[in-house]
Amino acid sequence: MSKKILLITSVIFISSCAATNIQELGDKFLDLINPSDDPAEVTDLSEQVLVLDAENGGFTEEELETLSNDELIALAKEKGLEDILLLDADGNLLNRDQVIKALVEGQALTEGAMQELESLSNDALIELAQAKGLEDKIILDEDGNLVNRDELIEALREGAAETELAVAELQKAGGSFVLYFAYDDTEIDEAATRVIIEHANLMQNNPSVRLRLEGHADERGTREYNLALGENRALSVKEVLGLYNLEDRVVVVSYGEEQPVEIEHNEEAWEKNRRVEFVYY
Repeated sequence: MSKKILLITSVIFISSCAATNIQELGDKFLDLINPSDDPAEVTDLSEQVLVLDAENGGFTEEELETLSNDELIALAKEKGLEDILLLDADGNLLNRDQVIKALVEGQALTEGAMQELESLSNDALIELAQAKGLEDKIILDEDGNLVNRDELIEALREGAAETELAVAELQKAGGSFVLYFAYDDTEIDEAATRVIIEHANLMQNNPSVRLRLEGHADERGTREYNLALGENRALSVKEVLGLYNLEDRVVVVSYGEEQPVEIEHNEEAWEKNRRVEFVYY
């Protein structure tokens, strides 16, 4: 019978060792890992919340709940969230709750959104800056009005440039942006943990960087099961990053079997499709 990974809370973990930096914490964490050969159990994800940072366009969750699926699809596309939509063969929305949560919390700051900063309202710019960890760049008057709009836009643009540079440096150093998983598995082994530590270093050295973990599965199993499996894989990565207090800057989305990188129906293709991708924004 294989052993499971022991993931303890960061408080217990940190208090049990004298490590004070990411590498030391990573080494301590690796000592707790026992790789597994058995299929992992997929937990109930009905209460998990998909969160993407940025401006939400003024909709509350209650208002969004009143919209039809077609209206939600149109709104998500308008807000640049088309990549999180999961539709069946007939175009029906499969992940309504996730889309609503994403719209409430707002859309990620993508390259396209950066080009449209000038068109955002002051309130939207403030919310976006807060989501990007740029609270210290916001200057308000006594009535709460933004007084340094141009400077804030420039700070957001610089933040995007810093993110691009940080990612390029990790790529140049040979860093991996994809983790692969065994069949029906969600566990993080020693090699995967070391990859995650590299990303933890990147994020701590670049406070404005935000990360989206995209979970995937191969085609075997039901659509619903693979959506849950993909999300559990991404959540297992996020849990390790949480040891370094980075969880507030990490969002999770699952595509299940919907976005394979290989379309063949064999083990070689399936191995490449069982993955979590690191996407910075």
